[in-house]
Amino acid sequence: MSKVRQLDAARARKGLAGLAREHPELAGSRQVQGALEWLETTEDDEDDMPDETKDAQLVVRMPSAMIKRLDAYAETLRAKMPGAKWARADVARMLLTQALDAAEAPSLLRGRRGK
Repeated sequence: MSKVRQLDAARARKGLAGLAREHPELAGSRQVQGALEWLETTEDDEDDMPDETKDAQLVVRMPSAMIKRLDAYAETLRAKMPGAKWARADVARMLLTQALDAAEAPSLLRGRRGK
């Protein structure tokens, strides 16, 4: 989790805790209870999250037809692997890696033959 998100989550936890102290009648509210539970899970996950600043961001424009194909492939992966969450970015990263590996493979083979 980024430092900004960590600070935002910490502020939210502090604010909700203050509201709960000032207004005990809200403690039974499902919305407040749900928000508190969510914030507790974000606190637990903070140590497990990789440092997002190590990855560079790439913004790409694509035709809508290609995005539809990407989303359809994500649905196929979700059906093949129930429980796995395949976001559009995950699928794009995986397919790009496979395409690069395939494109680089012939040059890798030529380099081995020359030795």
